[in-house]
Amino acid sequence: MPIVTGYEDTPGGHDALVLGAQLARLTGLDPVVATVYPEDGRGFSAVARDPRWRQKVQAVAGERFARAREFVGEGWGPVEPKFAALGPGLASIVLAEYADEVGAAVLVVGSTGHGMLGRLAPGRTVQRLLPTARCAVAIAPRGYRHIATRGITVVSVAYDGSPEADRAVAMAVHLASRTGAALRFVTVAETEDDVADATATAHKGIASAPVEIDAIVDVVRGPVAHVLADLPERTDVLVVGSRGYRLMRRLVLGGVAGVLVRTARYPVVIVPG
Repeated sequence: MPIVTGYEDTPGGHDALVLGAQLARLTGLDPVVATVYPEDGRGFSAVARDPRWRQKVQAVAGERFARAREFVGEGWGPVEPKFAALGPGLASIVLAEYADEVGAAVLVVGSTGHGMLGRLAPGRTVQRLLPTARCAVAIAPRGYRHIATRGITVVSVAYDGSPEADRAVAMAVHLASRTGAALRFVTVAETEDDVADATATAHKGIASAPVEIDAIVDVVRGPVAHVLADLPERTDVLVVGSRGYRLMRRLVLGGVAGVLVRTARYPVVIVPG
């Protein structure tokens, strides 16, 4: 189960590299760096059969991967990443199919680079990828390569007691257990009347955490999406279930997850239902 990073030689691609290397190092899983080439005017199949296209792909891929190796340096840890040149095709489709083919634990992508520094700003590739990916998808905020810490010390998980949230907890536990990071259960109470129920839900979640992990509870007040995107306490990565909240099934089309993946100020890992 590798960590697959979708890479292009852009600022967003470099942000994804840093996050992918960090997650691979933390989990101990093998890193894979994949780059996708688009079609040209002759269509997918014609390009794929053209030996000139194949030669160009290999040359450009070699250059990209050399820059990727140089950019991250020793950040991958003891395991040298595998590099894969994919396509031609739409990046979202090709990456999702490749991640499924190799049984990826997480598929890592970067923001477009057009949002505010330190915020997520997913473009079309991310928007198309999230509803179709069968593995967890991690999104690096813009400029993550500049602000990433050496280690992850706090893994937060959005918890509402649903089966989707429980799957997110499993991912968060894996991340926290590999590093000794604290596991923070975050439950949102939209109104004062919701605080008691939210507190009970949060304690239900923390009861499921392994005893060897330092787990804490945090009940926060406010609109779900905006609160999760900008948590008041330290969060190095936020893990959410794709249908974990009331409106989260409207992934990237609106609702909680749509706001979250557009505005969060830290990497977000979205675990599919």
